[in-house]
Amino acid sequence: MDGSLFQGDIVESKRILYTPSRFARTNLIHLQEIGELKAKQPHTSCRENMPSFLFFIVCSGSGYLVYGDQSYVLKAGDCVFLDCKKAYAHSTAEDLWSLKWVHFYGPNVKNIYDKYVERGGLPFFCPKHRDAFEVLLGEIYESAESAAYLRDMKIME
Repeated sequence: MDGSLFQGDIVESKRILYTPSRFARTNLIHLQEIGELKAKQPHTSCRENMPSFLFFIVCSGSGYLVYGDQSYVLKAGDCVFLDCKKAYAHSTAEDLWSLKWVHFYGPNVKNIYDKYVERGGLPFFCPKHRDAFEVLLGEIYESAESAAYLRDMKIME
């Protein structure tokens, strides 16, 4: 993978690549990666076949999401929730965006995601109270960078 994406040529970012305990990997919804970025120039990120689920919020700017056979226009305040086994691509528009994201997984997340979709959940939504999502991502980030003995449980909480 081209490392320049995270070295500041294309985006400014900070992230934590998290290593959950064996207990967390086998029993909990667990963190894989969390971070935030500010685009410095237009770019596209494409992934597929990742054993992960992705949630991100567009904090400012705008962009695009391609997921399945659908394309979506994203704006500040929109949230995205994806199964990363499926191919997806997201890209910033000329109005360069900033994002906060989290990749997570667990033994029951696929079933939770399938129920979300079954009940009409879309790959993106615009919550009434976006601040609550940003606060939650901040709390997860703080827990992940801490040395707390029970941080996997705190992250799951």
